[in-house]
Amino acid sequence: MVALFVVLTIVVALAVDSYVLARQRRTAAVSAPAPLVAMKVPQPPQGIFLDAAHTWLRITSDGRLRVGIDDFLAEAVGQVEKVEVPAQGTTIERGSPLFTLFVKGRKLVVPSPASGTVMSANDKALRDPSAVVRDPYGAGWVASIWTRDHHAAISPLRIGAAATHFLREELHRLADFMVPTRVHATVPVMADGGLPGKGAAASLDDESWQAFAREFVNAPAQKPQA
Repeated sequence: MVALFVVLTIVVALAVDSYVLARQRRTAAVSAPAPLVAMKVPQPPQGIFLDAAHTWLRITSDGRLRVGIDDFLAEAVGQVEKVEVPAQGTTIERGSPLFTLFVKGRKLVVPSPASGTVMSANDKALRDPSAVVRDPYGAGWVASIWTRDHHAAISPLRIGAAATHFLREELHRLADFMVPTRVHATVPVMADGGLPGKGAAASLDDESWQAFAREFVNAPAQKPQA
């Protein structure tokens, strides 16, 4: 009887130890920070026209202008929870709001790269907003617009090597922008090369988030340099 009691005591002790260790592992897994991943170096595809407010457009076979965000902005925000697009038939001007992204409960109002009429929203982006970040130049396009003057729509925009150069300059500018903000917020910036971490903009506090929006998305439109 004594031997049985000793055995039961050992079994119970082992079970308690196993439970405690398992709980500690779960707690550590939850509290461990996600690994910091640097933003990818922007690489816009051929055939897209890029606006300084970090939208792109592509002329489709039926003459519509398909619009989305570029890979710089997608990497900077890191996630999108919701997308809102004006109703079909809404008339917009270049530089006026075309769609709104919701990132960690905050809004990012994105201006249109061209004037025209809203024709449609991308149902996939509305149903699965993560596609806007995951595949910004493909399945994650946001809206299509119609314009009567395609030349006027694309003439202020960058394409090819000029677009790539602009986005890579923007990546370095974002790294510089992030440095003073780290005094007020925990902002992921890679030590190697000083590249911002993916989703760095989403980690900003509210005031710095608004500054990011003004500096990179809602700044006055400028013509690309020759």
